[in-house]
Amino acid sequence: MTRFESSLRRGLMDANLAQYERVLQDADAAQPDFSPSYLRERMRLLADPWGWMRRRETVSPRRRRRLDWRVIAIAAALLLLSACAVAVVTGQFSQWFPRMGADPRDPEISEEVLSRTGTAIEQTQTVDGVTAALNAAVWDGSYLHMSLTVTAPDIPQEVAAETSLYTEECSFSLSEENWKEYVRKDEERGFAEMGGGSQELIERTIQNMLDMGQAGYWNHVGLLNFPLISREGDTLTFEAWIAFDAYLEQPEITLRLKNIATYVDGKGEIRWIGNERTGPGPDVPILRGPIDFTFTLGEPIRPIHYQGAVEVTAEDVPFRFTRFEISVFDMDLDFEVPAPVEYTRPEEYDELKQQNPDKLYDRDVSKAVFGVIQGLWTEDGGYVDLSQRGGGLGSTTAPEGVFGGSVGVSYPHPIDPATVTAVNLNGARVELDELERLAE
Repeated sequence: MTRFESSLRRGLMDANLAQYERVLQDADAAQPDFSPSYLRERMRLLADPWGWMRRRETVSPRRRRRLDWRVIAIAAALLLLSACAVAVVTGQFSQWFPRMGADPRDPEISEEVLSRTGTAIEQTQTVDGVTAALNAAVWDGSYLHMSLTVTAPDIPQEVAAETSLYTEECSFSLSEENWKEYVRKDEERGFAEMGGGSQELIERTIQNMLDMGQAGYWNHVGLLNFPLISREGDTLTFEAWIAFDAYLEQPEITLRLKNIATYVDGKGEIRWIGNERTGPGPDVPILRGPIDFTFTLGEPIRPIHYQGAVEVTAEDVPFRFTRFEISVFDMDLDFEVPAPVEYTRPEEYDELKQQNPDKLYDRDVSKAVFGVIQGLWTEDGGYVDLSQRGGGLGSTTAPEGVFGGSVGVSYPHPIDPATVTAVNLNGARVELDELERLAE
């Protein structure tokens, strides 16, 4: 059974990578702005259905306590007296991570939030006339984002923002000690959430993961993404990111840059067979490397979780929201539909709905939940409009026989989750302090 499960997980990950790599790289800005947590859950489901099921049953107990605004103000004032103050004053993190946005009402607050969940690195190396600079990392406890620039002569004219580049040989790794601890904690958490397992089985599973080696392991559970977000003259700016859980305190990380290039035939199909990549190879080199950047990651601002039973109706679909995850960059909500829901193939939906207008189909739920998260309120009385951000239906656990899912939406700018007081669900104001806040 262990061999079967391993083969199935690998096969599903191969299919997932083949299906979604180009979608993630080529996503049009007009498409729904799915939250990182939503995308990550989709990838993890396909990569490891059993592990995904175990992980969705409970919430990690380690969570940050709500901070009083007066304490935050004092902390911000103290930052101005420290070396970190330079980044806060100049807005450096917002410049390093422009896609994360800034609050137009108060960009200094956005910068302060980014700086508290970020790590300034500012390492530079030059190899064969090509200079790479790793500026900083931002970590929300679920995703690690890294800001990187590469300055090189003779970059092909056609290379511009969003161009797909060959970066498959760039890699992410932990120190050996950190990696072994990460694998162990991930597997132990999974077994604990499933209800336990024999120590022999746990140890065997951990060893199977370790036997993959780091390259195989991160392809299996994480996948390093390397999108090009802008070009100015001979300088390319990347925002590399990877799914990375908050199991470790101040982990030691190495980002290796090797063979960044155009594709031999432009942009082509890429396939992964096991841990081996097939498809178009590098053509015009931009950076050969290897260049290694090693740094110690700071503590993230962790999400805050609430649970309850909030009843909301949207487009005649009844929803019961049961869990709220509020993080720095997005929120994810678990829901159930307390009514019969019928499944149908997409091509059959229009005809069936016309014949049975009073029946509730899974596509009805998907359409209704898409825009259910309308906005949020913060402690200072401000309102953040999320009505145009879209959402996405993801799978989650629910009582047997009940249609359940999750919906996630990303914010237009970073927000300290401790300052979020209420959520607008299809016009209904849901006060978070009236829900049960889960322990850290």
